[in-house]
Amino acid sequence: MLGKEGIKKELNRGIYVDDAKNKLGENYILVTLGDSLKVYDESISILDVKKENKTKTLHIPEEGLMIEANRLYLGRTNEYTKTKGYVPLLAGLDELAALGIEIHITAGFGDNGFEGTWTLEISSTCPTILYPNMPIGKIYYHPLIGDPSIEYKGKYFGQVDETASRINTEYTKKLVRGKK
Repeated sequence: MLGKEGIKKELNRGIYVDDAKNKLGENYILVTLGDSLKVYDESISILDVKKENKTKTLHIPEEGLMIEANRLYLGRTNEYTKTKGYVPLLAGLDELAALGIEIHITAGFGDNGFEGTWTLEISSTCPTILYPNMPIGKIYYHPLIGDPSIEYKGKYFGQVDETASRINTEYTKKLVRGKK
């Protein structure tokens, strides 16, 4: 994993994060929460991986927004990131974990070549107030072992808004190709 000096050397070469120099820790770059969240529509009782599930957007006002316990909220980092030659890892803050807040369920690792903001899968064990622009996580960087020319250009490449699952497009592509 890269330390502070390693990250500094790679900024704007293999690693880019908006305003990274002001958010650099000992072995990570701090990221902050955007000003909106998405939730899956309450009228949907079952989410279906083969369908596009409807969402609604909630604005997070400066005075904060209370999130409910045991409900999934999709947020995003304010920071646009780019990574080449490294595998980024997004981790939640210890301070938020101590309040029962998770910022990602299992999607902590990024891909070589990814560009965009990070979608956060936020949940809490009890009602909690979140604020726009609050520190939300840390990105760590692991050197890529293997062919660095193989870069991610998938369905989430270039995203800037919190992004709901696009897994349904994988099923749509199979149907278009005539496979079931």
